[in-house]
Amino acid sequence: MLEKIKDWIDKNKLLNKGEKILAACSGGPDSVVLVHSLWMLRSEYNISVAVAHVDHMFRGKESREDADFVQALCHKLGVDCYRTAIDVPQFIAISKRSPQDAARELRYNYLYQVAQDINADKIAIGHQRDDQAETVLINLLRGAGGTGLGGIKTAKSCVIRPLMGVDRKYIDDYCLVHQLNPRIDSSNFKTDYLRNKVRLKLLPELEQNYNSSIREALWRTAEIVGTDHEFIRETVLNLWSEVIKEDKDKVLINRKQFSCLHLAQQRALLRMVIEKKRGNTRGITFYHVEKFIEKVIEGQVGSVLELPGQQVVQVGYDEVELRGVKPLENQTNIKPIKLDIPGVTNIPELNIAIEAEVLDTPPLKKHSNTAVFDLQQLSPPIYIRTRVEGDRFQPVGMKGSKKLKDFFIDEKIPREKRDITPIVYDNKGILWVGGYRQAEQGKTTVNTQQFLQLTLNTRRNKND
Repeated sequence: MLEKIKDWIDKNKLLNKGEKILAACSGGPDSVVLVHSLWMLRSEYNISVAVAHVDHMFRGKESREDADFVQALCHKLGVDCYRTAIDVPQFIAISKRSPQDAARELRYNYLYQVAQDINADKIAIGHQRDDQAETVLINLLRGAGGTGLGGIKTAKSCVIRPLMGVDRKYIDDYCLVHQLNPRIDSSNFKTDYLRNKVRLKLLPELEQNYNSSIREALWRTAEIVGTDHEFIRETVLNLWSEVIKEDKDKVLINRKQFSCLHLAQQRALLRMVIEKKRGNTRGITFYHVEKFIEKVIEGQVGSVLELPGQQVVQVGYDEVELRGVKPLENQTNIKPIKLDIPGVTNIPELNIAIEAEVLDTPPLKKHSNTAVFDLQQLSPPIYIRTRVEGDRFQPVGMKGSKKLKDFFIDEKIPREKRDITPIVYDNKGILWVGGYRQAEQGKTTVNTQQFLQLTLNTRRNKND
């Protein structure tokens, strides 16, 4: 198998003589084979090898034992080992990211830092052909385009994947021959995560009942689509200066020049523009790209499109502008504040106060700065805060729920007001988008016996 790895390295020109390689090692079969095979080939390529390990602190004692195993392997091979423990669960709680995304980001941050500290030329990752098949299938299920179906890149920037030419069967055989006894991550057998579900259930089902060579077919798809997509990207890069103008705050797209491009080039160009502006395309779907294209070609002057990642597209006469949303100087994301009922609750961060009154009869007048609820239908305590990612509510009179972001857009609420709009909610969800719309939840009826009236007031200074 060492010859297969060497052939892949040579075919893709992954190593140059005299380089220092930092190999990422979790202690599992793939990464252990990566470390051992690079160590075996070190003389042939005149390379030096170091190893980095991250304990993500997901599995307590088990993950600490993984780290000790990697340390012992490095000691046996005589290579430097750099290890760290990162509290990924805590990061997830703060960032609200998925476990896989959070772990990957923190792991790669550490790898890049170690590589910089030790002057490593490249970072080697242990992905192999079965990983590629799983990735392509997962991306296909999610509706990915050329980038997603191209799968994992064998080489990108300073990151290389020397094992992409071999599959899991060869990895296991290599471990047996060299008596490596890698660690087995128990979480790999849980089907809570999509990748595990694809690996343990979907791929075996496809293999057994549809195509016995499905893994090879998916890997081949990645090779073909990935190569084609890279060619499209190269053509776009050659045209970049004709279509794109850049400065530190925004990117301008020439509408006339853009319209002359092939649709495949248009899609690739806009994804590249988004990635260049924000550093990634996380959350950008086919729908977003198509809407972006529509704005550039047919959008009315002055119209706006909001994209994930706090980006805004605005249409001009000859150019379309992509920029980030600048936070307001007075923008404050306040933590939940419990309302005094009855009573007055001051929210100095928003320069408002909310007056809560409990009434036995319906109020005679109602303004946009007031909301009235059936007190018995609420689930106290009641809080106020500003919006957070993922907020949804059911506007009064509407059958289904709606994203708060979409509500703001549809109601044409100015962008500068959205982050300072008070959101009133109880244990069941949002009750009132302060000053704009109540929710269906808690609305009054002819049977209401006790009324809760909330009134938004601007706070007065003591000297007024």
